[in-house]
Amino acid sequence: MKRIIIIITVFSVMLGALYAQDQGNQAKEPDFYTQLLDSQATTEGRLRVVRAAAADGAKAEFFAYALDNLFSTLPSSQSSSHLRETEELLQFLVIKLGEEKHTAAGPNLWKVYITFSNPIIRAEALASLGKIQAADYLPRIIDIIKEISIDPGTDRIGREQIAYGAIASLEEYKESDGYLPVFLVSAGWYSDRLKNRAREVMPKIMDDPSEPLISVLKGSTYNLTVKFSALQTLEGSDATAQQKSKGAVTALDDAWKTTTNNNPDRLTLIRLRKLSIDMIRRYGTEDTNIYHPLQKSYREGVDEEEQIYVIAALSALATDDSVRILSNFLREINDRQSRGVPLREDERLVRVIIPALGSTGKSEAKNALREVIATNWTNAVHVLAQDALKKIP
Repeated sequence: MKRIIIIITVFSVMLGALYAQDQGNQAKEPDFYTQLLDSQATTEGRLRVVRAAAADGAKAEFFAYALDNLFSTLPSSQSSSHLRETEELLQFLVIKLGEEKHTAAGPNLWKVYITFSNPIIRAEALASLGKIQAADYLPRIIDIIKEISIDPGTDRIGREQIAYGAIASLEEYKESDGYLPVFLVSAGWYSDRLKNRAREVMPKIMDDPSEPLISVLKGSTYNLTVKFSALQTLEGSDATAQQKSKGAVTALDDAWKTTTNNNPDRLTLIRLRKLSIDMIRRYGTEDTNIYHPLQKSYREGVDEEEQIYVIAALSALATDDSVRILSNFLREINDRQSRGVPLREDERLVRVIIPALGSTGKSEAKNALREVIATNWTNAVHVLAQDALKKIP
C-alpha cells in the first residue's frame, strides 16, 4: 500500500513539473531590460536603459516595446527640458528600429512622423520607414516630398530636413515611383547640399530614368529650368542611346512650342534647344518629325552657334531628308551670293555646310555642291566644294 502511495506521489510531482514548464513556455517572464525599463520613473532613466540595452546587443523587439512604452507614458504637456529628453529617446529608438530593419515598426514610425514637430526626428522616422521597407507608407512619403518641393513654406530649413529624410527613405525603397520626386529635389528650391544628395541617390533608384524624365520634358506643369535639368540628367544617365535621342527630340519640339519674355527663361530655352540638337547629332533619331524643329532652329535660332549645331546634326543623320534640307540651306546662301546680297554670316556658314554635305556620302548632295563651284565664291570655297564632291561615290 505504501509503495502504491509513493508511486502516485512521484507521478503527481512529475505532472506538476511538466505543467509548470508548459506554462513557462506559454508566458515567458519579461527580459532583464524590459523589467528595468518598466521600473524607470523618468525619461532620463529610460534613455539610460535603452542605451545600455543597445550596447548589450538587445533585440529589435525590445526597442519596439520601448517605443510603445514611450507613447503610452507621454504627458499631455512637457517642460522644455523634459521635451528634449523625450526627443533624444525618441530619435534613438527610431534610428535603432531602422538599423534593425524591424518590419513591424511601420505604424509606430509613421505615428512618430505625424505626432511630433521636430523636423530631425520626423526625417529619421521617414528614413527608417525606408530601411524597414514599409511598403504601405511609400506613397505617403512620395506625397510628402512632392508637397515640400512645391511649397517650401516659412520654415525652409525644417522642410529641407524632412525632405532629406524622405530622400534617404526613397533610396532604401529603390522603387521607380520614387525617382521623379527625388529628381524634383535636385532641380528645386533646395540648398546645393540637398540637391547634390538627390543627384547621388537618383542612379541608385533607377538605371534608366528615361520614362520619368521624358514625362517632365513633355509636361506642361514644369518650368524651363526643371526641363533643362531633366534633359541634362537624361544625358548623364545610363539610359540607352535610343531613349536619350527620344528625350532630345521631345525637348526640341517642346522648346519651339514655348514662348517667354523673361530673359533668364529665354536663356534657358536657348540652352535647352542647343543641348537637344547636340544630343540628336550624337545619338541619332529615326523620328522624321524632328526636321521641322531643326529647320526652325536654323532659321529662327538665337545665333550662329545654333545654326552650326543644326548643320552638324543633319549631317550626322545623313538621311535623304537631312541631305535635302542641308542642300536647300546651301542653295539659299549660294543664291544670295550670286545676286550680290550675301548676309554677314554667309561665308562662315557655307564653309560649314559644304563639308557637312560631303561627309554624308549621299549622291543627293552633288548638285548643290556643283552649284557652289559655278558661283562667284572665293577659290577657298570652291576647293571645299570640290573636296566634298570627292567624298561622295
